[in-house]
Amino acid sequence: MDKLPDELLDKICFFMGSSELWAMVRVSSSMRRLAMLPYLSHFGISKANIESGTISLSDSFFLILVVAQIRPIQKLICFEDVEQRSQLKYRRLASILSTAAPIPNILIYNRQYMVHQTRREALYLLSRIPSVASNALLIVSPYRWVFSRPRSAPPIRWKLLPPPFGSQNTSAPVKVLIVMFGIPLLFAYLVSAVVNTFVVLNWIYHRLVGSGWSPEDRIREDVGVLVFDKWMCIQNVPGKLTLVTLTDHNNPTCVIKRTPGLDEGLYSSILAALDLSSHLLTLNVAPDVSLVYTELMAFIQRHRTLNALFLGHNSIQPSSFTPLPVDSSSRITMLRAPALYIPHLLPAAPNIHRIWISHMSASAPARALFSNSFDIASYRMALEAIVALPGTHPLMLFLVLRPAATALPWSRLPDLEARDAALVPETRLSRVQELVLHPDGSGLFRLADIRALVPWLGLFPSLQRLTFNYGAIEKMLAAQRAELEEAICSVCSGIPGPQNIAFNLRDEGRL
Repeated sequence: MDKLPDELLDKICFFMGSSELWAMVRVSSSMRRLAMLPYLSHFGISKANIESGTISLSDSFFLILVVAQIRPIQKLICFEDVEQRSQLKYRRLASILSTAAPIPNILIYNRQYMVHQTRREALYLLSRIPSVASNALLIVSPYRWVFSRPRSAPPIRWKLLPPPFGSQNTSAPVKVLIVMFGIPLLFAYLVSAVVNTFVVLNWIYHRLVGSGWSPEDRIREDVGVLVFDKWMCIQNVPGKLTLVTLTDHNNPTCVIKRTPGLDEGLYSSILAALDLSSHLLTLNVAPDVSLVYTELMAFIQRHRTLNALFLGHNSIQPSSFTPLPVDSSSRITMLRAPALYIPHLLPAAPNIHRIWISHMSASAPARALFSNSFDIASYRMALEAIVALPGTHPLMLFLVLRPAATALPWSRLPDLEARDAALVPETRLSRVQELVLHPDGSGLFRLADIRALVPWLGLFPSLQRLTFNYGAIEKMLAAQRAELEEAICSVCSGIPGPQNIAFNLRDEGRL
């Protein structure tokens, strides 16, 4: 048979079953070379899959070890097209992954009806991956970020602790009872001390002599259960970190936030590795994350289905801003960010429909000394960027402001007669047809603030509707309200009547 040409042997292998091909693979190195690809093709693995390093399996997980001997696997996809899977399959996969060569990217699919059955098995599978045992672990889900580092022993769990006398949560009657029953309380402390002495000794024994804390117990302690109804992605990130991404079919959101214990230098690696593909619709960057601008833009570019972007204060390093070309194919239609960020984010969202500009103090020292200061320069630059947006579709502008005289944009208007149009970009916001005003949570708009607002509203050339967030205004009388409505309609030609002005006072119900 060795004398037959390879072309004829390939043709023969084409008609053979998987068991016969596996027998040929085990004969000799030459037979293995001829029969291996036909054998793998019975399981949906082609030569192109092997060369790309991407393998998809729903069963027969021993093939992971077979393929890894040909070429290292870069991405493993499991259960992508399988509607039903057993807990035994998770166990088999976990057993193979515990002995296989490290795989940088593992994608485990799930189904909504399997969520409760796979919680324990997914935890077991994750704990069996060698990199999880040796690396720090970061769990990213739509609801939370959880950081877990390797430790040799679990935390000490104190037992039978009596209530402390000086606790702020202890009421006065309880303190009186503590004084009245001092002797029983002293006895309780003595019992607690004896019990916890054994707890500490047991902890020391397990740390020094015992078998150590298993990765499964550590993950269960730090993370709890693993819930995902779409897929779970396990990636090795530079910096000895294993990144686990959990997705929720009903919540296509990603929240990037500061996490206790996580080194700030790892955020760049996490952002580069994090890939939610077409599942991501909303990105929320929490305050004080301090991301690099170009890295955030690269993340947005990878997620073409993103349609809402929300950024908190200090979520981007201002020193990292750099000019970027306009992304005309962007699907982002909602943007909320501090005024300083708006000119740098609009190139990534030229098709925007709703823009939130949040209050921003002039500087960190100003925030510390004068919490009501307002960065008027950044505010005007944000409006200029909106003026320069391409397109003709109407825009909704949301302003999140601090209700204080020094933090309201209409309090910074130049003299009406000596006004320089270059300093008043509101006069060129011809696409803004609806304006919504929100307080930032530190107070309510006063009647004097609303009266001072009227001349500023007249600057918007196409304004057709004015809305205040529910409960944003202090109480006003009906006559005062009618007076304000008349004044606003007189300066805004696009607002035909009071029906286009929503004060949303608390005493008139939620609108």
